[in-house]
Amino acid sequence: MSHDYLEAIYTVLEKGMAAKEVVCSITTGFRSVPSIRTQPGLNPYHASVADVGYGFDTVQGTIDRIRNGESIPFAIEMLVFDLDTLRISAQQLQPNFDLAVKNASAEVYYLVALSRDLNRQIEQRIGEAISLAQELLGDRWQEIRSRIENIQAVPRL
Repeated sequence: MSHDYLEAIYTVLEKGMAAKEVVCSITTGFRSVPSIRTQPGLNPYHASVADVGYGFDTVQGTIDRIRNGESIPFAIEMLVFDLDTLRISAQQLQPNFDLAVKNASAEVYYLVALSRDLNRQIEQRIGEAISLAQELLGDRWQEIRSRIENIQAVPRL
């Protein structure tokens, strides 16, 4: 597997992780805002942000294991699985965010706008990482992804 591509994927995800850290701080702060605190989407949004964070860690962990020469059966499949699962987790951000900030008061609009922008940055970084992996794997990306779809359908506990 190309070290350059793995390094590029890792670096792109680090940028996404930085945005995720700020979003996580803001979502924690949302709990102290009366107009947002009881919104039905706040807990799912916070959980979605955490899911994305775990996804970043998972992909980077898989890359570290590959770069360190660890003998991993199905290493490429793990990378595709991790990245595609991260894509799915990111899709949950916006709908939950929209619910969480639906009745936000005017004094927190700047936090809402900042969070919306950071969510967009997170999704862009994930998209970039997936594009790099698709370049690396070519047609194998879709072949592997179609094989792992059934595994992804298993509900997370």
